[in-house]
Formats: sequence, structure tokens, C-alpha cells
Amino acid sequence: MIRTGDTARFIASVECTQSLRVGTREGMVFPAHRVSAGLVLLAELTDEQLDALYAVERYTERAEERPDLVRLRADLAKIRKNGFAVNDGLSERGVVAIGAGVRDAAGALVAGLSVSLPAVRYEPRRLPFIVAALRVAAAAVAGDLMAGYN
Repeated sequence: MIRTGDTARFIASVECTQSLRVGTREGMVFPAHRVSAGLVLLAELTDEQLDALYAVERYTERAEERPDLVRLRADLAKIRKNGFAVNDGLSERGVVAIGAGVRDAAGALVAGLSVSLPAVRYEPRRLPFIVAALRVAAAAVAGDLMAGYN
């Protein structure tokens, strides 16, 4: 997933083979503050960048879509501390997603990865294993990106 302004776009997606699953989101665009990888990407912004991105003037015709910045800042601080985000029903009721970032060789956050699953299958005790798998996958994607630059 990549962030463009206040939105996040799924650029690639893989579905599991289980009958009850979250379908592909490839090509779909969501508000960045409502998806796990989007939250990870927002967590890199400074307070000033966040203020500019969610300025009231940008939401005059869609005020209901503007996030509560006090709550969002608190969430982003937790995400920065933990290094991952958990989305429990933010983008869609009944869906849980865990997101982590992909960094380039200079350490800049360039994309996000997420694992989405039906909430009925989410077991919080397994969160450390999911986060660990996401980190391995993010490192592999970063390696592939770097290999593409050489």
C-alpha cells in the first residue's frame, strides 16, 4: 500500500484460500487513517504535516470524513512506539488488519504491508507472530525494491 495525501491505495493484494476471507483490495483507495498500513504511513508525519494534510479547509464539503486529530495523534504515537498498527473494524466492520511499514535503504518509509482477516478468526494472542511475519515480508519487499534500483 502507498499513501497519496490523505488516502492509501492498495497496489497489490493476495487472497488466502479459506472460504471465509477478506477479498482482494488491489487498486482500491481508502482514507489513510482508516486502514492499518495507511496509519503506519501517517505515523511518519510531523505534527505540522498532519495539520496541513487534515486542514479543516480541505474538508469543507466532506467534514464527516475528517478524523479527530487529537485521537489520531494519540493513535499515531502508539503506532510509532510499537512499529505496527492494528485496525479492528476501522475500514470495514468485521475485518481486522495489522500493518507494518516498508523502508528504503535510507530508512525512509515508502510503503506499507498489511494482513487482513475476518474478525471472527483474529486471535490477539497471535499478534506478535503476525507482526513478526509482516516485518520479515517488509524486509523482503525492501530488498526487492533495492535490487530493482541496482
